[in-house]
Amino acid sequence: MVKHFRIFFLITILTALCGNAYSQFNIRHYFIQGHNDLMELRYSSAIQRFNTIIQIKPDLHEAYFFRGFAKYSLNDFYGAYTDFNKVIELNPYFAEGYRFRAISKSAMQDYQDALEDFSKAIELDYSNPDNYSSRGFTYLMMKEYKKAIADFNRALIIDRELPYVYLQRGYAKMSLDDFQGAVKDFSESIKYNKYSPTGFDNRAVAFAEMEKYTEALEDMNIAISMDDNNTMYFFRRALIKYKLKDLNGSMNDYNTVIELDPENALTYFNRAILKAEIGDTKGAIDDYSTAAELNPGNILPYFNRGGIKYGQGDYYGAINDWSQAIEIFPDFAKAYQARSSARYSVGDIIGAMDDKKYAEKLIEEYQNSNIGDSNMAEFVDTTYNFNKFIEFDSDFYRANVDDGRVQNRRIVIDLKPILVVTSKTSDLPEPKFTFFLQSIDNINRSNTMNEKFTVSDRLSDIETDTVRMRLNETEMAKMKNPFEPLLYFYQGMLNSMIQNYNQSIKAYTSAINIDPNFELAYFNRANTRYMMIEYINSMEDYSQILTVDGKVTAQKKDNHTNVIYDEYNDVIVDLNKAIELNPKFGFAYYNRANVKCMLKDYTGAIADYTKSIETGPETPEAYYNRGLTLIYLQDTEKGCLDMGKAGELGIIEAYPVIKKYCIEEKKE
Repeated sequence: MVKHFRIFFLITILTALCGNAYSQFNIRHYFIQGHNDLMELRYSSAIQRFNTIIQIKPDLHEAYFFRGFAKYSLNDFYGAYTDFNKVIELNPYFAEGYRFRAISKSAMQDYQDALEDFSKAIELDYSNPDNYSSRGFTYLMMKEYKKAIADFNRALIIDRELPYVYLQRGYAKMSLDDFQGAVKDFSESIKYNKYSPTGFDNRAVAFAEMEKYTEALEDMNIAISMDDNNTMYFFRRALIKYKLKDLNGSMNDYNTVIELDPENALTYFNRAILKAEIGDTKGAIDDYSTAAELNPGNILPYFNRGGIKYGQGDYYGAINDWSQAIEIFPDFAKAYQARSSARYSVGDIIGAMDDKKYAEKLIEEYQNSNIGDSNMAEFVDTTYNFNKFIEFDSDFYRANVDDGRVQNRRIVIDLKPILVVTSKTSDLPEPKFTFFLQSIDNINRSNTMNEKFTVSDRLSDIETDTVRMRLNETEMAKMKNPFEPLLYFYQGMLNSMIQNYNQSIKAYTSAINIDPNFELAYFNRANTRYMMIEYINSMEDYSQILTVDGKVTAQKKDNHTNVIYDEYNDVIVDLNKAIELNPKFGFAYYNRANVKCMLKDYTGAIADYTKSIETGPETPEAYYNRGLTLIYLQDTEKGCLDMGKAGELGIIEAYPVIKKYCIEEKKE
């Protein structure tokens, strides 16, 4: 997708800012570092730089502007919109604030409000071509192609040498079937930016639409030579080679796409069609099966696989596949017709007649009420060829994402782990939050073991021999002072480090018996119990996975169910006690929320994540986990806002979640 804007504007503003003597040297330093991060596409790092500036000088609109830019670049459109809103609040005469707020609104498909902001930006700065090109891009997304072209024309009147505007105008022309005009614009874009593969790629598509496949292949080869990790380029070249009857070349390109992106369902689908054409029916069935696994809601892999099975005489297999297609789309007339034939072949005459009649009924209803709906026609028209290749209008993403585009990373989307009190050692990463907890401060100042304690999402990684040596030391210390609760607390922590969970729980219990108000002992005993359950689950093949696609899956041995839930309830009891002793113990609320998620009490979990955020410290994990839970409960807007905040606070895994569940699902 072509960008709305040029990065050069950012350089201009940053240079001006660095030239001004904002009162404190560190602000200037962080602006320079943030500038470098933006230029190197290290957007998450840039956000942290501008966070620091905002903390020091919260009325500096430029800091919000650049942070908003970084968030937008990571597809956090909600977060970007919030920052650009703040920019306008602080400086209502800053045209770029309106433009970028409009861009964010446009990305969230709030087009009418976006157009109002673009008008304001143009009013404040009518000579900036980017105001027109950005509005034109919004018209493009609205499929108002003539209005888009008019705005691109205005931008080019101001500046004739804008390659990205030629790209956008070329795309608009191509959408109006003006392929000749599109080729001309893409050629102009290449003229002004010879080293970008996008112009060659787009021109190749335009040539292909004009059936000039030789020229299309030449352009696509150039695009691939510039970027050989872009799966879309190989996919498109495969289609072009197929048109040139280079079936081996087409197959090789599909293979390359799958090597770079093993989960690309569309490529498996197209490769299956090609394999069937060259007689590799087993390979075709395998590819259709993979496409169906990766995209189980798409009817075409099942329908086409059923056709191959029918051709092989596997009528029952064909019936199963066509039944699956019908289950997904009950108005799929072609599937009923196909299943009717298979049922005749196995002697199910009644079933075959029922399918034939129902297909005829669907076709008649379509013809009477949906005249002109070409999309529906494909599913009722018996002449439509479902073995056609899916061509140039599909979404792909780059296989190499080591360039700062963290929103494209593939991650396992699950809850961030619980937080524990542990020894402060060099192997622990710096926490993404700062905190002061009186009880930890007390033991750090008063303990005689030369240990400092902190809060982390994992226990310190201390060698087993060292742990055992320290356990022996505490045993000796207990002989001198058997009623020192901190010694037992430390033993509990050490035993947890070597997964000696039962001894750990006993040690924490001893600390609590000596000092019933020892909140950290309740907290860590709860955590140890939680870790023990997780360990048992992994050993006994028990797992409950909270996903954000609307499902909870559980795999467990039935005879362990009650034990597991009782143990989670024990964890809750300990966390309740820690919170009772310290109602502002934000980490305890956070951990209790995680446990409630495991117990499927999602409403209670959200309440606890909220309490954790309110009591502090501002823990990014709490925003992340609350965001996941809200998205799971289909409160996507609030969930996405939380994800944006988690990303702002340093959890880069938030951006792939935003991309998948706040952008891609909205498109669907």
